[in-house]
Amino acid sequence: MITPIDVGYLGVMGAANAFLVRGPQGHVLVECGPAACFDTLVAGLRAHACAPTDIGDLLLTHIHLDHAGGAGHLAAQGARVHVHPFGKPHLVDPAKLIASSRRVHGGAYDRFYGDLLPVPQHSIVEARDGARITAGGLRWRALHTPGHAHHHVVWMLEHEAERHAFMGDLAGILVPESRHIAVPTPPPEFDPQAWRTSLGRVFTEGPSHLWLTHGGCVAKHPRDVEAFLHRALARLAETTEWLQDAVKRADAEVVPEGLARERTLAAEDGVNDRRMREFIDEAFVRMNLGGARRAFLPRD
Repeated sequence: MITPIDVGYLGVMGAANAFLVRGPQGHVLVECGPAACFDTLVAGLRAHACAPTDIGDLLLTHIHLDHAGGAGHLAAQGARVHVHPFGKPHLVDPAKLIASSRRVHGGAYDRFYGDLLPVPQHSIVEARDGARITAGGLRWRALHTPGHAHHHVVWMLEHEAERHAFMGDLAGILVPESRHIAVPTPPPEFDPQAWRTSLGRVFTEGPSHLWLTHGGCVAKHPRDVEAFLHRALARLAETTEWLQDAVKRADAEVVPEGLARERTLAAEDGVNDRRMREFIDEAFVRMNLGGARRAFLPRD
């Protein structure tokens, strides 16, 4: 029923997924990857006998471009786009979102992200907190889960005895071929206290399966779900503690320190040299420090 589609994000296999969900009344896609990866997404869908026009509903966890950049392309093919109400205006007019993403990602923007096409207002469905919807003939519920971003949603799919939680970035990034969870804290909305509360909310839902946009299906039993969420909470705590201290010091000092620290932890969790270069790099550390500065330093 659920098929991960690797969108080829960053040109790396295993970096990000969209999830094709086949229901009794149609096809649903959770996440869609960046605009720059839309052709790869389409090829992945077609490999599973699904055309873009077959997608009736696109469910977004949040509007960061590695999750939502292809939304306008799918809306043009007829998909309804479900998104947090805070995200709606940025899909209708993505100019500010694009400008912010260019600032964060710099020269990598055009190659790896690309511009989100505007999504018509009539194609957008606001995902209110706790809202229950039917998509593809399946039952879904939207949980507002801020922390990584104010506009973050975890989508719960209830099917027979199973409860699938599509986590977006809330449980972090699972580096392929390892057990290492990297915690992304980009600007401008990183909020560690809200993040902890949101993870706690997912705990109380009792999912049977966890699906990470950056990681795929990481748990298929409630016991394994609980263990993974505990690990994600621990990684969030230690990442937050280091960032709070690091942002008080000069950037030139903390970037190499942060990279060495993260790579040491990743190596302990079994990350090999290739995946280390792909996932744990200076750009990741700088992005996290940028989010921490907005969260922890006073603003003028």
